[in-house]
Amino acid sequence: MGQAARWEKIAREWNGKYYPARGLGMEQKVVAGRDGYLAAIGTTVRDGTGVAYVAIRFPRGGTWQSLPDAITRDPAVLRALGKKNFPRGLRKRLKVEEGLLWFDRPYLLRPNPEQLASLATAFLALLPGRVGRFDGRCEVCGSVPVAEPVLLNRGPSYLCAGCVQAGQQEEVRAERAYTSQAANPTRGLLAGAGAALVGGLAWAVLAVLTGRIYSAVAIGIGALVAYAVKGAMGKVNLPGQVLTALLTLAGVFVGQVFYVAHLIQSRTGFYDLPVALQVYLQVLQVKPITELATFIFALLGVALSFSGMRRPRFRSTVERV
Repeated sequence: MGQAARWEKIAREWNGKYYPARGLGMEQKVVAGRDGYLAAIGTTVRDGTGVAYVAIRFPRGGTWQSLPDAITRDPAVLRALGKKNFPRGLRKRLKVEEGLLWFDRPYLLRPNPEQLASLATAFLALLPGRVGRFDGRCEVCGSVPVAEPVLLNRGPSYLCAGCVQAGQQEEVRAERAYTSQAANPTRGLLAGAGAALVGGLAWAVLAVLTGRIYSAVAIGIGALVAYAVKGAMGKVNLPGQVLTALLTLAGVFVGQVFYVAHLIQSRTGFYDLPVALQVYLQVLQVKPITELATFIFALLGVALSFSGMRRPRFRSTVERV
């Protein structure tokens, strides 16, 4: 049986719906309402890694805090995992908060949908007595009956049409307010320059303390600059994105100059930034290949800063299960 057919079989057994991966994407899932709860199993990407997950939504309240301990000791959960004891490494991948139980684990080639379904079934069996059940009414207003769940931003929820519409109208108002506000490029420049300087100094200090250049720090500089520029400008636009990219490169460059200044000071006893700048520019002209790795990571930092400077997402996606 093919992989898609296995997912579809589970969807039929659960009286739910299978959402296949699109194109080369890694996100697919089966969603269903089960025994007064909302269950989803599937695959997605978290922190750059493909993971297979089980997610259970339940009403807020109850003694949900006892679930982690119950899950790690439950025989049915251990059988579904094929383990005698709940592995310590997987404990970190179990997240329980009010209204949501989430568990994921990385996979190499193909996930095992049957194992995910068994895990979901075992998790569901632990919920009664600890948390309540959805009673078929809207989660928001609590009064309008809802026959089937919807996917709100790809997460299952019980929402009535009126609350969905009200939420969308609020999102439109928020989007209009964001669009109408003016960006503050001066504050963005000052905050971004400060962040680039701090990032560059941190780069140089780390290099001095360890005696090594950690090019990957450039990625962190990009994240720091993006956070600073975005917070100070108050609005994401193209000039802000360009500014963030340039400041990220400047932060990397400054870090290298500070490190060269330290090398000069260790030999001459004098700390001279202008001389360090001249020396580093000569290095770039004479031996640019030696700095190739540094600026490859700098470009990765730029890419990260661009991703951090995306326009906020206001519109929710709503799909029927």
